[in-house]
Amino acid sequence: MENHSLPGTESPRARHFERRISVLAGAGMFIDGFDVSVIAVALPGLTHEWNITDGIIKGMVASAVVVGMFFGMMYGGMLVDKFGRRRMYMFDLTGFVVFALVAAVTQNVWQLIFARFMLGLFIGADYPISSSMTAEFTSPKRRGRMIIFMSLLWQLGSFSAYVTGIIFLPLGDNAWRWMLFVGAILAVIVIILRHNVPESPRWLRDQGRDEDADAIEKEVAEKYDVYIDSRREQAASEGGSWRELFSPLMLRATIFCSLFWFSFAVSFYGIQMYTPTILDPFTGGRPSLAFLGAALIAFLGVIGAAIGMYTVERVGRRRQIIVCLAGMVVALIILSVWTNPSLVPLIILLSITILLANLGPGVLNMVYPNEMFPTRLRGSGVGFAGSVSRIGSILGVLVFPALVQAWGMNNATWLFAGVAFIGLIGSIALAPETKGRTLEELEVLANNGWRDRNGKRVFYGTIDGEEK
Repeated sequence: MENHSLPGTESPRARHFERRISVLAGAGMFIDGFDVSVIAVALPGLTHEWNITDGIIKGMVASAVVVGMFFGMMYGGMLVDKFGRRRMYMFDLTGFVVFALVAAVTQNVWQLIFARFMLGLFIGADYPISSSMTAEFTSPKRRGRMIIFMSLLWQLGSFSAYVTGIIFLPLGDNAWRWMLFVGAILAVIVIILRHNVPESPRWLRDQGRDEDADAIEKEVAEKYDVYIDSRREQAASEGGSWRELFSPLMLRATIFCSLFWFSFAVSFYGIQMYTPTILDPFTGGRPSLAFLGAALIAFLGVIGAAIGMYTVERVGRRRQIIVCLAGMVVALIILSVWTNPSLVPLIILLSITILLANLGPGVLNMVYPNEMFPTRLRGSGVGFAGSVSRIGSILGVLVFPALVQAWGMNNATWLFAGVAFIGLIGSIALAPETKGRTLEELEVLANNGWRDRNGKRVFYGTIDGEEK
């Protein structure tokens, strides 16, 4: 039985170890946020240098990394369950370095699209890798906060991309190359910092490698005062089959995690990837205002993730995601019906939308899948739900500009409002409360189809009627 409740887990050394694991995992997410968002600020410069006027090609440049993330999440999740957290943890960042460099030196738009697609493969794989590592090394009372901290670093990375764009803008036509190059430098730094992170004892024990798991548990207990007992009553497995995600017992988790993550991604990426473009017509021909407005909106996203990190262990997962999705729906409907907003109100409404998105589904997309899927399926579950969300991202990035051109900004925004509403209904119907449970307790619930011992569906965190 997993036990993080021993006195040692409350010591300063233990908390330092958990923070270190979370920071190193989140460092990868920081680069993810940077590399995904930097194309938004690089796009105006590179389209000018290469004289790209075709809207479809612009959409391909913007979405190439997201398409790569679709495959990276799906297959990266399976690989992390098969080969282990640490091995994939290190290998993944190598791809960040290589393809960020390739993207920075490309000579035509098709080379750039290919490089960004390949970079997306490794970015997508990092989601199940880093979040699994964090979930399996942190205590129940801080697990949600530590996982959300990774999402906060993603938002900081995204915000940093806009700041980098502003800094490099005076360099002229080649500024976009330096923006992309920064991502490679960041990845090299993180590779160096991650080199001595141990393998997850839970994954080792799930593979039948009990001696290796015992050795790591002993090491972290002696060095960091962290006591992890990953021994469980059930026999070790060779990892779950990907098809098991669609079994009757896992179907609720698969549908819920995929649905709310998808609904978040449509709105978030549609706005985030095109914020300067959305704001540009309202700036009176001053592009610097569009970049500043985009940076402000991205900063509000950081604030939302920061608030979410502290409320998730107080408010709870279920209430937080439902309230925030409801707020998103309201803000997006206002954007849809307001026919001619000025720049400041537009920035405020977009900021509220991004803040609520990151306060709710944008941070819980890392928490819920890691808590609702058992160890043997954790990477695969996170990866599959994440890959479904990338379909939403692609819709937001590719379909939204076409809808704006055909229908106008207001009518196109109904796409975001409608999808957010679907995510809200799905969360009301399917979201359980997982706050405060050990991974072992959650694993029992997952293996029982999210029903308690009496067969009652779990919504508010009860076992046999007893509130947790």
